[in-house]
Amino acid sequence: MQVGLEELFAQGTLIRPSPDRANLVHLIRALATLAGVPDLEQTQPIAELVQLIGPHEHLIFVLLDGLGMNIIRRLPGDSFLCRSLKREINAPCPSTTACALTCVATAAYPNRHSVTGWFSYLPDRDISIANLPFVERFTGEPLIHRDIRPEMIFPITSLYPRMTHTPLTLTPSYITSTPYNIYARGGTTGVGYHSIHEAVDLIAQHIADADGQTYTHLYLPEIDSMCHKRGVDHEEIVPLVMGIDAELARLANSLKGKARIVVSADHGLIDVPREKQTLLMEGDPLLSLLKVPPTGDARLPIFHVREGKHDAFVEQFHARFEGGMILLETDGAEAMQFFGRGPMSATARARFGDFVGIAHQPVTLAFHPPGKPIGELYLAVHAGMSPQEMWVPVCVA
Repeated sequence: MQVGLEELFAQGTLIRPSPDRANLVHLIRALATLAGVPDLEQTQPIAELVQLIGPHEHLIFVLLDGLGMNIIRRLPGDSFLCRSLKREINAPCPSTTACALTCVATAAYPNRHSVTGWFSYLPDRDISIANLPFVERFTGEPLIHRDIRPEMIFPITSLYPRMTHTPLTLTPSYITSTPYNIYARGGTTGVGYHSIHEAVDLIAQHIADADGQTYTHLYLPEIDSMCHKRGVDHEEIVPLVMGIDAELARLANSLKGKARIVVSADHGLIDVPREKQTLLMEGDPLLSLLKVPPTGDARLPIFHVREGKHDAFVEQFHARFEGGMILLETDGAEAMQFFGRGPMSATARARFGDFVGIAHQPVTLAFHPPGKPIGELYLAVHAGMSPQEMWVPVCVA
């Protein structure tokens, strides 16, 4: 018999996503409130985070992609991140970068901003896309070549232009001018960097030159990238994080209290052995029951089922995957508020399909398109509800 979600939550095998538990959306709403965005709700978790951070003329928000609490617990106690650790919060659900970065941009949950993961299917356009590269999923064609702009796909606008603190976003130079990044910062100033050292220098100089209140957002993808390649428990991970830690300590020391630095993450990661990673290849019988190959991410796949094929899909899914994944109707996920408080928007509901797969073991399930080499599978992944993926830090200095 398949184990139930409530039992898995009670055991702590999975973390129940809840808009009532402090999470990344609450943190962004707290930061945005302190940066002057008016009329944001002030629930208890948000109020607590506002008090924890406190008002400051200069706010710096650092998002370390992939820095779960399972990594923080491996760092030396005298590290900058450990010394400034104030509390743990939940990642959004799905716990994956495309969803989380859109939460950071909009202060909205996925049930409103409608980004379902790395991949989304847009039923109204009958197209599957990769959200962050902003390309058609199977050809890689830029959506702008089809005259599709981000504001036509992402229904919630960025909150950055509403800040009274002048916003500045720093990202790796290769993504700074991409359509998604321009959308995410609402057309406000973005600067590319080529190294973390350079990024820290740019921030320090920006604060020194400022003649008014500022909000600076720094995005660092290195931890996530190495974990994918090496595994989250690999011996190289802690030295990598400690190098970033030293740069953040250098930033704090150079500012001498002139700014409040807040560090968090979009998600953590969990190691999944290659033999536990299922790839659906062209011709797989499960695909014949779907309108499009699974979207979302491999730890929380989303299924759009063909008309009249729901029973057959459920039967086949359970027969093949119930040992590692629970199949949940999207209506049930909505009722449990996994993707945010209240009803899903019509756009989000359509993109989240008919069913979602919830991994309760170290497993994945994803489509592998024809013609693409198998290559090396990621050794650490995310998007699921395990403690490794869901718990992230809030550090304040």
